[in-house]
Amino acid sequence: MSAKGLAMLCAAAVLAAGCAAVPPPQGASAPTPTSTSVAAASPKPAPVRAARGRGWRLEHVGDQRGTRLKAVAASGARDVWVLGSPNEGTGRLLLLHFDGQRWRERRAPEVTWDSKDDERFPALVATGPRDVWIFAATAALAAHHWDGERWSRVPLPDMDYNPGERAGATALAPDDVWLVVGDHAAHWDGRAWTVMRLPGWAASVSAAAPDQVWAVGGTGRPLAQGSSSSQAATMRWDGQSWQLVPAPEDRTPSSEINSRGRPDGSIPSITLTQVVAHGPGNVWAVGTRSVFDYEDGSRSSTIILHWDGMAWSRVPGPADVSASGSDGRDGIVLVDWDADEGGLSGTIQAAPDGSRTELPPMAGTNRRREVDVSAVSAVPGTSTVYAVGLAYGKHFGPMIARYR
Repeated sequence: MSAKGLAMLCAAAVLAAGCAAVPPPQGASAPTPTSTSVAAASPKPAPVRAARGRGWRLEHVGDQRGTRLKAVAASGARDVWVLGSPNEGTGRLLLLHFDGQRWRERRAPEVTWDSKDDERFPALVATGPRDVWIFAATAALAAHHWDGERWSRVPLPDMDYNPGERAGATALAPDDVWLVVGDHAAHWDGRAWTVMRLPGWAASVSAAAPDQVWAVGGTGRPLAQGSSSSQAATMRWDGQSWQLVPAPEDRTPSSEINSRGRPDGSIPSITLTQVVAHGPGNVWAVGTRSVFDYEDGSRSSTIILHWDGMAWSRVPGPADVSASGSDGRDGIVLVDWDADEGGLSGTIQAAPDGSRTELPPMAGTNRRREVDVSAVSAVPGTSTVYAVGLAYGKHFGPMIARYR
């Protein structure tokens, strides 16, 4: 069995529907939901068609053996940043930059990272070669900013951070940066941070415009050893305040037999871990649905949601998505961990109209190259998509692939 095959433990599951808005955290005021409608039925999956094009291309495999790339951010075709750390154990961050000609290693902030915390890997955002942010949530929450010459640590206000919470970030401009962690959001206007309370716990944030900012996560506070019982939470900033937007729920009691020989009865735990906002009527969210399992304690599968301006609906997709991100247009790219037979095969591009397209895999000698993908992101305004992670084989190290 391959190295990646040993890690494939997730199973397919179907998300049940729900229409109720989630309650806010204790002490937070309950906002008026912006929508009272949540699509109840999953659409019939559209056939997966094959894309025409050159397919994925392996651009870079570094010589930092055993290092995995885990985050990617681009402000343009000549400004792409990638961040990684040791695949196992602890070590320094690895930062790479593409200037349109070649990849170069750049000095990273002095952060020591433990691979056991990879679910909370630092958030990376960039608006240009002289404006890059790295937000690291370790024992404390820290913000590091690159001004084109050096990294500096930017003081953060109190966001009631607890270890185990994941930081998410997005940036539209040097004076329009958002950071979310736990049930707080902070906005940077170029001079200072402004902190706001969220009506749920957030793990990811994405902005299509200054008044179109979305955060997603769950209704329950994340715990250091894993997520608490939770339902999906989606929140929107309209330029004035954060509002809770109803998302599908799943409160189906588990029929799995527990150690007492009875149906367990626990409800699934749902947490959204990524959001991609394209516009007011086009937002994507991806997360996990965890259910009780007698042998393993729990088993998880991927859930995918789409916002059309009126309601969230479930989107058919792979049961085990290893990475997802914007396709640079109006859709989302999903890397199917189970279907990947090498060379980034089984990568799906989903569109708002329900169509699904399989992107051509790598060609030639890399056709069967075994890779693990940790993050995907597009160059804004283009159809160029970068996938980063770890490449196996003779050259075992940090991997960057490009699709266009």
